[in-house]
Amino acid sequence: MSKSGEVIPWWQGKLKERELMRAFFSKTWNKIGSRIAVMFPDRVRDLYYSAGRLAGLEAQREYFKIGKQKPPGDFKGIIEFIQTALETLIVPFGDIKIAKLYKLWLDEEAIIEIKDNPYAEGYESDEPSCYFLKGFIESVLEYLTDYNRIEFQTLTVTEDSCASAGADLCSFHIKLSYPPKG
Repeated sequence: MSKSGEVIPWWQGKLKERELMRAFFSKTWNKIGSRIAVMFPDRVRDLYYSAGRLAGLEAQREYFKIGKQKPPGDFKGIIEFIQTALETLIVPFGDIKIAKLYKLWLDEEAIIEIKDNPYAEGYESDEPSCYFLKGFIESVLEYLTDYNRIEFQTLTVTEDSCASAGADLCSFHIKLSYPPKG
């Protein structure tokens, strides 16, 4: 039963397969989060973030080491790999796109948008709350920049907007700053 006492729509058989899976995932994810919040009220953010980083490491291990795939060697390739990993492994029920990918003087930046994000659906927050996805993205970026010996000054991933905070979609801004050449 939902908060208003209505039957949850997927049990009425009115959702298509993709919507059903997204709704089921979202409901399960939120229940897990609620239980974690009861057991570790001050650690929810850290636990989700750490779990995302672990998922990122495992995804890379499976894809590159076991699958014998060659890791992408530049920022654009890394961002495209992150999109593929999110689409196939982490958020297969959402709609993931690279909204922007550009290079400035000493910076490369990308914006990844996730519409219909089951990690954020059904959860209300005052701030962006996709800590798991942020940890996943950071882990992949750090691993692949290290693997390719890409020297950078700073690497940041911020969630600029989140469906749990009332936005239409979740948006992650990724920035890689290179040291000045001199």
